[in-house]
Amino acid sequence: MRLAIVHEWLNVFGGAERLLAEILCLFPQAQVFALIHNSRNLLGTPMEEHEVKTSFLQKVPRVENLYRLLLPFMPVAIERLNVGGYPLVLSISHAVAHGVKTSKDQVHISYICTPMRYAWHLQDDYIHLHHLEKPPVNSLVRLMLSLLRQWDCAVAARADHLLAISQWAAHRIQQAWGRKAQVIYPPVEVERFHPASRRDDFYLLVSRLVPYKRADLIVEAFNRLGLPLIVVGDGPEFPRLQRMSYPHVQLLGRRSDPVVADLMGHAKAFVHMATEDFGIAMAEAQAAGCPVIAYARGGAAEIVREGETGLLVPAQNVEALIDTVLAFERSREGWHTQSIRHNALRFSRERFREIFMSYLEGVTGLDFLAHSI
Repeated sequence: MRLAIVHEWLNVFGGAERLLAEILCLFPQAQVFALIHNSRNLLGTPMEEHEVKTSFLQKVPRVENLYRLLLPFMPVAIERLNVGGYPLVLSISHAVAHGVKTSKDQVHISYICTPMRYAWHLQDDYIHLHHLEKPPVNSLVRLMLSLLRQWDCAVAARADHLLAISQWAAHRIQQAWGRKAQVIYPPVEVERFHPASRRDDFYLLVSRLVPYKRADLIVEAFNRLGLPLIVVGDGPEFPRLQRMSYPHVQLLGRRSDPVVADLMGHAKAFVHMATEDFGIAMAEAQAAGCPVIAYARGGAAEIVREGETGLLVPAQNVEALIDTVLAFERSREGWHTQSIRHNALRFSRERFREIFMSYLEGVTGLDFLAHSI
C-alpha cells in the first residue's frame, strides 16, 4: 500500500508535527506532502531526514516567516499538490490540508486537528497578529476570510472519512461542516516524562506565544498573585509579555525537550488558559505527575480530571484564574503524583498505534498490522 500524507506547513515541530512523526514511525516509506517545508527548524527532530514534496508557496522568499500571510493562496496550493498514484491519502489538517484533491479510486482519510481557526473563530486574532486593523484593509481581510469559510465548507466533503483529535474538535467539525468525525486522541510521548522526587515552588506554562494561547492572562494573574511563574516558548507575543512581567515571572524562550520534561517533573502545577482542540502540553505535564490548572473549555476538559489531576478554570479571565490558583494553593497537599501520571497513560503512543491501525484496517479492509513496523 502506497501512502501519501498531506500536511500544511512543516515550519516548527509542534503537536500536529508530532502526530505526523508518529504516523511515519508506522509507515516510514510514506511520501509526505506539505505547503512549505523549513528543514532548518526540524533539525534534531524525527522529521529531520524525511523527504517532503512541497507546493509552489515554497518558492516565496522568506516564506518561513510569511506563510500565515499567504492564507488566501493556500486553497489553490493544496489543490495543486499531486497525490495521484497513492491508493491511500491521509491528510493532517488544521487549515487546508483536507482540501487536497483525490480521485474515486483513492481512499482519503482526513485527521482534523480543527477546522481552520483563523477563518472560523479566530478572525480577530489573525487580523491583530498581522496588524490588519485599519480600513479598508480590515474589510478586505474579513471578505477574504468569509470566502475561505465558503471554500472550507465546500471541500469538507472531499475526505471519505474524518478523524478528530478530541471530542471538542469533533464538535467543531459538526458545527462548521455538518459532518461527524470519529475521535482518536493523538499520541503523547509519556515515556519522556517522569515526576521528580520533590516538586518545586514554581508554576509553569509551556506554549507558543501567539494571541489565542492567552499567556497574557496567566502573566497578569501571577503578577497579581506574587507567585513564581516560568514561561517556556516563543512567538510574536514574547516582547509584550516580557514588558508586562514582574520579576517573579520568568520568560525563558524556547527550550529543548529534555529541559521542558525536567521543568514539568518539578513544577508545582502547569497552567494553561487557551481553548485547545486537544492540548498535548497538558497531557505531557500530567505524564510528569504535574497537576494542571486549565481553562475548562476545549480539550482540557477531556485531559484533566477535575479535582483528581487538576483544576478547571470556569472563565477565561484573570479573576477566575486567580481564584482557581488560590484554591489550588489551599488543596495542593492532596494531589497524588502517580494518579496524575496514570491519567496520562491513556494517551500513550502504544495505545494510539493500536487504535489507529485498527481504524485503518476497518475503513480499508487491509491488514496493516502485518506490514507495519
